[in-house]
Amino acid sequence: MKIIKPVFIFVLLFLITTRTGAQDSLKIVINPIPLSEISASVTEINQDILEFRTTILTDPRKARIDQETDTMIFSLNLLREDPRIQRINQLNFRSLTIIEGEWELLRSSLKAKQNEYAAIVLDLESRKKEIVNSINRWDTTLSFAEEAEAPISVITQIRSTLSRLISLNEDLKSDSEFMQENLVQISNSLIFCDEIIENVNTAKDIVTRQFFELNQPPLWSLFKKDTISNRFDARRSVSEDLKNEVRDFAYNNPFRLFIHLTLFIIILFTLSYLFKDIKIALAKSNTPADDAIHKIVERPLSASMLVAFLLTYLLYRTIPLYIGALNILFLMIPVLIILNDILPLRSRRYIFLPVAASILVQLHSYISLDSFISRLFLLSIITFSLASFILIVRRRTFRSMKFARNFGRLLYYLAVVYIFFLCISLFASIAGAVMLSEYLVYAVTRSVVLGLIIYALGITVNSIIYTSIYSKSAQKLNLVAQYHSTIYSRISQLINILIWIFWLIITLKLFNAWDRVLNVLKHFLSDEFKIGTVSLTIGSLFLFFIIIWFTLWISRIAKIVVEGEVAPRVKMKRGVPGAISLVMRIAIISIGFLFAIAAAGFGMDKLTILIGALGVGIGFGLQNIFNNLVSGIILAFERPIQEGDIIEVGTLWGTVKEIGIRASTIFTFDGAEVIVPNGNLISNELINWTLTDRYRRVEVVVGVKYGTDPDKVLQLLRDVAESQEDILKEPAALALFTGFGDSSLDFKLLFWIARADNRFIVQSQVNVAVNEALKSAGIEIPFPQRDVYIKSTVK
Repeated sequence: MKIIKPVFIFVLLFLITTRTGAQDSLKIVINPIPLSEISASVTEINQDILEFRTTILTDPRKARIDQETDTMIFSLNLLREDPRIQRINQLNFRSLTIIEGEWELLRSSLKAKQNEYAAIVLDLESRKKEIVNSINRWDTTLSFAEEAEAPISVITQIRSTLSRLISLNEDLKSDSEFMQENLVQISNSLIFCDEIIENVNTAKDIVTRQFFELNQPPLWSLFKKDTISNRFDARRSVSEDLKNEVRDFAYNNPFRLFIHLTLFIIILFTLSYLFKDIKIALAKSNTPADDAIHKIVERPLSASMLVAFLLTYLLYRTIPLYIGALNILFLMIPVLIILNDILPLRSRRYIFLPVAASILVQLHSYISLDSFISRLFLLSIITFSLASFILIVRRRTFRSMKFARNFGRLLYYLAVVYIFFLCISLFASIAGAVMLSEYLVYAVTRSVVLGLIIYALGITVNSIIYTSIYSKSAQKLNLVAQYHSTIYSRISQLINILIWIFWLIITLKLFNAWDRVLNVLKHFLSDEFKIGTVSLTIGSLFLFFIIIWFTLWISRIAKIVVEGEVAPRVKMKRGVPGAISLVMRIAIISIGFLFAIAAAGFGMDKLTILIGALGVGIGFGLQNIFNNLVSGIILAFERPIQEGDIIEVGTLWGTVKEIGIRASTIFTFDGAEVIVPNGNLISNELINWTLTDRYRRVEVVVGVKYGTDPDKVLQLLRDVAESQEDILKEPAALALFTGFGDSSLDFKLLFWIARADNRFIVQSQVNVAVNEALKSAGIEIPFPQRDVYIKSTVK
């Protein structure tokens, strides 16, 4: 597959170079330029020629392109002359990994140059096509002008323009041929590079199957020999390679280095501002999470360095081996500073042990595998690493980590597993299975160091998010101020999941198991099974549920944004934000469902069957559900009730808390939350006490004894109404003499209040005031009276 891409370039170039000739062979009618438009056309085409001239490759640029191509070819030849390439099937896993990294680095550079040169060739050929069309038209125009015996000045203009076009076409043709020659050289080099990488991968697979073979004599037998091999690898010196890589890296990436430095400065100033803004708020908190964040915000430089060094892997297309090793070494400085701050005192000293082991492993990678020094050095690294992990496990260092206890527990249990691997590595090194020993200790130490980096990164990123959410500018947003804890919790969980996945993938690659795991996952997810006539895969079902979950999550976010952030800032009628959010949720869920169906592999014919089955289901058992869904849509558009309304449905009386897609929530005055299907709110009689306004009329009924002056009682009731602040003055309160009761003269006081939900409170206050007023006026409220007649039956 890797050879197909360069071959595609050759085919593309062939099509480009032959397309013009094929078009020339066609008989195309070219209309000449009218003689009256010659002057304007000359001015316009001269501007185009000047513009096209700017794309012509200058001699310095051609020299630079030649130099770049020669540098690539030289690098290829340099790697090709490496004696290890000739005995690639005899190398160990570590040497193969180093060779693969070198060739992958070269391949990445070649691929970038191939894409760059191909884009230039395509642009040149496109411009050539335009120029050729212009040449044909101006040539036709010249013939037409000569036949029409146009003025000499016009013919001269045409010939001059045609001459400039032909000259420009020759220059473009020369540039295209030049670029094609360089592109062919790069493509040939890329093909050879792909072949070497393929051979290295094949050799790595073979070596992996030979891990448990004793490829060297036991360690104790080496002490009996008279001569001990102490030679180092025959490669160039490390210092020379490092110097050359740094020089080449700086030469090839000047702009990216400038962007990298600029980003570091921006990150430093941004974090300094954010951390300074949040220090006061954090000083009042004593939770472990806030304590860890407080220590991070005290070191904005370390946090900025950590983020900046990690940006190296995103900003640069290719990172040489030694540059990558230096970046990891410098990256450990802010990591150790951050971990030293947030870990407990008894745990801080142990974090330096795996870092030291990783540095020793990196030094060991520069020593020849079959030398006696390498064997002893490897044995000392394994012993040091094993002792470090045993000490860490015995002290339970990582289990006491703050802010990410789950990650700390994982590192603790991983340390136990890694002790087992290191024990195998120790015995393998002594027995002679050096490749297995080296493979295990390299993977273990680098995986643990990666875990420390990930742990420090997680804390730093979470601290940045925390300070961003709780900053003064963010708190001005209603959405953030209301849901800041939820937002931070969800984002923090997402970040932790992502870094866990990243750590797992890199760790599997360190153990050379990622490709196998990926193949198993692909096979598992692509395994088809049938449900009736429908073929599905585990991956399609997984994608279906992921899309559904994501759609529901997005719909909730839309509701919160519309009702919490947009509605307070935009003047809308009451209930409109809720209706808009409900319609948006329905639309988002519907679109998401269609995407999920498409992602699951359902065709339109299968979707038709599904809709038909859904229609049958609605006809039989889903009538109520479908009715409630349609009722929810009606509630959204018609808005007979709105969130916050006080309604009465049957015996249910309370406030509308939420209008959902299928059902609505009513909060009763007893404190209960009642879920009412939307169909009941549409089909049944419903009293909305606050549909247009929240005014409410309240009545107070009272009776006085017979013989009391009615006018006096009426005036007293009006005085009580006027003395109450919660009673509206307009419309005015109305006192009525309603009739003659069995035991009393009955009166009624009618008045209006501004808030319907205060009805019972105001009614109680007025009752108390009326009672006090009647009592002060000496008016008696009678008890019920009955006259009882006893009929005697005794004669």
